[in-house]
Amino acid sequence: MQRRTFVKAAGLTLLLPQLESFGQEPINPVKRLFTVVNHLGFYQPALLPDQESPVLLKNLEAHRENLKIFSGMDNPGVQLGNGHTPCVGVLSGYFNKLQRKNRISFDQQAAELLGGETRFQSLALQAGQNLNFSQVCWDRHGLPVYQMDSPERIFNLLFGVDENHAQQKQILAEEKSILDMAYEHAKSMSKDLSHRDREKVDDYFTSVREVEKSVRKRVFWSDSDKPHTDYELPQYSNRSVEDYLQVMLDLSLLAFETDSTRVVTLQIPFWESFSQDNIVGSYHDFSHHGKKQSKIDKLLVMENMILGKIGSTLANMKSKSMSAGRNLFEETSTLVTASMGNASAHTFDDLPALYFNGSVKQFQHEVRKNRPICDVYLSILQDLGIEEDVFGESESTVSLT
Repeated sequence: MQRRTFVKAAGLTLLLPQLESFGQEPINPVKRLFTVVNHLGFYQPALLPDQESPVLLKNLEAHRENLKIFSGMDNPGVQLGNGHTPCVGVLSGYFNKLQRKNRISFDQQAAELLGGETRFQSLALQAGQNLNFSQVCWDRHGLPVYQMDSPERIFNLLFGVDENHAQQKQILAEEKSILDMAYEHAKSMSKDLSHRDREKVDDYFTSVREVEKSVRKRVFWSDSDKPHTDYELPQYSNRSVEDYLQVMLDLSLLAFETDSTRVVTLQIPFWESFSQDNIVGSYHDFSHHGKKQSKIDKLLVMENMILGKIGSTLANMKSKSMSAGRNLFEETSTLVTASMGNASAHTFDDLPALYFNGSVKQFQHEVRKNRPICDVYLSILQDLGIEEDVFGESESTVSLT
């Protein structure tokens, strides 16, 4: 990894972009992925541009020329589930391990490529306390990637001082020693094994190498200072969706801006009860409106707030200068999607996906009736540089621009 320069600007200790004057200009531009999942979806009669009154879309008007909307999509690998259970498969295409063609969620697939040079391969965040069926991020082995729901913990992870630094280094050294022993032991016994057993040992070696790479990375970053920021966590209510979402969006941008990671996934869970200045109740209950206008009105208050916060975040991304003369918005593929097409009916088809990127030069809306949402995931992965021909239940690719 080339030596990079640190500066203090706007209250942040930043890793300077690689500069051509110092022979550091990157061969390939930095690419990032920001995924926002709303567990309860969006009220689509107020979202899609072909509807009579798409009031929700007005929150994103400032970014309209860089927005492409996909609608009507299906998630066929989750259709056999009940209740909210299938929501765990929104980013992987599957909720049942036994039926998966792939075990990894699309954000984590991107993180394997994009996360090699940053302190954190990815960050999985939750704008609200973890509840049942809120897990959406899965690693290559089908294991859950922990979704952090504590702003304090996330802030400390990004910027806090490790008080037990020496102890952590000792633990890392011990982990490396154990891995060395395990590797040598398995290697010595492999010559006496059957073909099937050697295949099992090869899988074991692969797992050991993955853990070893992780340990080496942690050792490297344990000796590197964390960035500094003047940002202070605001006073927030853990019973306010608005407060919680705002602080999580702030932390997502700080993680990108300091190049602590290049992949962030943020989920908004279903919030059984909440209380904020303009509305009190159960977001979950509002979404299950049964076409009652009084509940739909309250639901739209929530969804206008959510998309308004996302719109403001995208504006902030456009104001952050990054590498090669580009801003953070231009470096980042931002996807806003939903676990359900219609939360009121608990359906997992007719899904929307809002794709924001500097490469999109004019607003577009593509209706992909009953086509798998994994087509969009595959296309974004390919655009990020991942050489895959299929992801989950994908059937083809889409044009992102």
